[in-house]
Amino acid sequence: MNDAAEFNTSRVVLLSDWSPGTLALVALISLAVLALAWHNVRAQPPFRRNVLLALRGAAVLALFTVFLEPGLRLENVTRVRNHLVVMVDASRSMDLPGYGDAPRLAGVQQALAREAGTLEGWRGAHSIDFYAVTDHARPVGRPEEITAGGDATRLATGLADIAARHRPDELAGVLLFSDGADNGALGAYGPGKELPATVRDAVLRLGAPIHTYFTGPDEPVKDVAITDVQYDEFAFVHNAVSIEADIAVQGYDELSLPVTLRRDDALLGTRVLQVEKGPDGNAHSHFKFDFVPDKTGKAIFTLEVGTAPGEQITVNNKRQFVVRIIRDKIRVLQVVGRPSWDQRFLRQLLKKNPNVDLISFFILRTNTNITIASQSELSLIPFPTEELFKEQLGSFDLIVFQNFTYRGYNMEAYLPLIRDFVRNGGGFVMVGGDLSYTQGGYAGTAIEEFLPVTLRRDKADAATPDRFRPVLTEAGRRHPVTSLSVVPEENTALWGGLPELSGFNRVAGVKPGAVVLLEAPGDDRAPVVVAHEFGEGRVLGITTDSTWHWDLHAAETGDNRHYYKFWGNAIRWLIKDPALQPVRVQADRDRYPLGTEATLTVRVAGRDYLPAPDADVLVEVDRVTLDAEGRSQSETVFHQAGKTNEQGELVLRYKPPGDGGYRVRARATVGTGEGTDEDPFIVAADPVELRETRARKDTLQALAEASGGSFHSLDSGLGLDALRRNEPQVSRVNRRKDVPLWASAWWLLLAVFFPSAEWYLRRRWGLL
Repeated sequence: MNDAAEFNTSRVVLLSDWSPGTLALVALISLAVLALAWHNVRAQPPFRRNVLLALRGAAVLALFTVFLEPGLRLENVTRVRNHLVVMVDASRSMDLPGYGDAPRLAGVQQALAREAGTLEGWRGAHSIDFYAVTDHARPVGRPEEITAGGDATRLATGLADIAARHRPDELAGVLLFSDGADNGALGAYGPGKELPATVRDAVLRLGAPIHTYFTGPDEPVKDVAITDVQYDEFAFVHNAVSIEADIAVQGYDELSLPVTLRRDDALLGTRVLQVEKGPDGNAHSHFKFDFVPDKTGKAIFTLEVGTAPGEQITVNNKRQFVVRIIRDKIRVLQVVGRPSWDQRFLRQLLKKNPNVDLISFFILRTNTNITIASQSELSLIPFPTEELFKEQLGSFDLIVFQNFTYRGYNMEAYLPLIRDFVRNGGGFVMVGGDLSYTQGGYAGTAIEEFLPVTLRRDKADAATPDRFRPVLTEAGRRHPVTSLSVVPEENTALWGGLPELSGFNRVAGVKPGAVVLLEAPGDDRAPVVVAHEFGEGRVLGITTDSTWHWDLHAAETGDNRHYYKFWGNAIRWLIKDPALQPVRVQADRDRYPLGTEATLTVRVAGRDYLPAPDADVLVEVDRVTLDAEGRSQSETVFHQAGKTNEQGELVLRYKPPGDGGYRVRARATVGTGEGTDEDPFIVAADPVELRETRARKDTLQALAEASGGSFHSLDSGLGLDALRRNEPQVSRVNRRKDVPLWASAWWLLLAVFFPSAEWYLRRRWGLL
């Protein structure tokens, strides 16, 4: 084979594998040999001295060359193509109109299709790589495969991704097609500012020119966008909550639109967006909504601004989010007909609880007493019915009527308000006494509508003063209010050991759905503690005013905790403490990006509030939308039945079909009853990209200038022929052959000839 045809480069190399230390030692020995030779012949005539030194040097050089093993390396080398990167912005803003009516991305794809021949001609020197850029750069096969669906544009991050893939000597250049609406580090750039450090670093790491192409348009599109919403993920019930929003308007000289805030489908407030064009051609408005939540739990809030005439983008007109309304303190209103031991002990219990904000009123005089003396001579104020039961009613979580009658305080008009308070989710306790139940005049009133018992119409024999020890009912054995111990047998024993009570109110009967927890012994089994649910609220009827015996007499033995346990359980049940719910369902997140799978966990507890294994559970997911009038509409999009595991849990995974508000609901059979729970969550694309839709050519100009590239507008053509590109610098060796130069007879003959000639002349000249 002809080596000239097979190989196109050659170079001299050392074929020996001696270490650098060995080579240095041999070189020192060679110099020492030459030095000794000079010392031996320094007294000889110049001719003889020079000849002998020349022969000695030639002999050392020949032997050292054999030791080094020089060779000729023949190689077949070709130039490796470097990479020309074409980056195309694939964010959602690229689906907006650019130059002309066509979307910006479509304009890029059409321009690249027209220049396909030029790009193909470059493939001899460059490898053409296409990338779609959103929050990162991802490779694609062809520009036609790119779609405008990204929720953010971070050009600096995309350039950093390219730099991580290629060394600077591997890049010919970068062609970047974008509208410049960057949401990352480059978005902070503006006229008169320097490029952020992260952007400069990404440009320098590339080591190649960046040629940018602005997709337009030069004029901003018509758009109204919610750019930011500030809110706390947690808020306290009955406390003022503020939600603030920033709204940007572009493309309109004048505009008037409604801005609304809703909790689920309840309208919380409306503002009016009035637009007057600012000096930069855009208008920015700030809104603040204040409201007082009246119930706890997670809720979906929707902030929305109306659609403007001719608006091209509407997805950024609405923002949904979840806020957890929790209790700061349990606000309790205690109204007492007259001071008593029962009132004193309960008030002391409530005041000791750091989680309770207590408002307590003792009725020492009625409105009829006002005429006895002038107001200046009275130290007690009249009962503030207007403030308590109208103005401030909604701020309470729980109302306690303790041996209290409404008569004599002009309260008839307020009783329906208390009924509505309970129906809408409030808690209510009526404690017995000679001014309570039938004796308090509540028969036939709005109060009786939600009490768990029906009242006698005749006051005769409406109460008994007898002492008794209440008996725990079968329902009371498992109810959270009367759960002094989670062990049923121990719970029954504890109730049987409590002190006796004295007296209770007699009632006509127990309402359907109400649950008797404690009853008096005897043939009539008179109810003593009855639990009932009315609408969204809960009611507890206690027909005795002597539960204080459980505290006082038990304290004599040093064990009065059961009195506190009973009332603590009662309060937690009345305010619907989530921990007491037998069925609980929860999504693992409050907000999911579009296309993300949600994990739904159901926990079921039994009668003893321990995990309930093998319980039947039905899980449903509703998609919640609002119609044009703001009314909530639900559509069930998922349902699945299952059983709980040994830990009383059922875990499901579900991928919501689209953005919007969702509500997962779980229904489980617990004992002989059924429990339900629900949990809302949001699915949203969260289009950061569309919060600010203004195209920015200044960011692309800055990138091109910093890299030594050029800036172009897409409507003026690509101008590929004039673009500066780095030529390939990397070579690839296809074949290689090493030819030893020392391994020949002539070289060995020289290595023997020079020392032999020196020996001969030294002998002839009498130096040996």
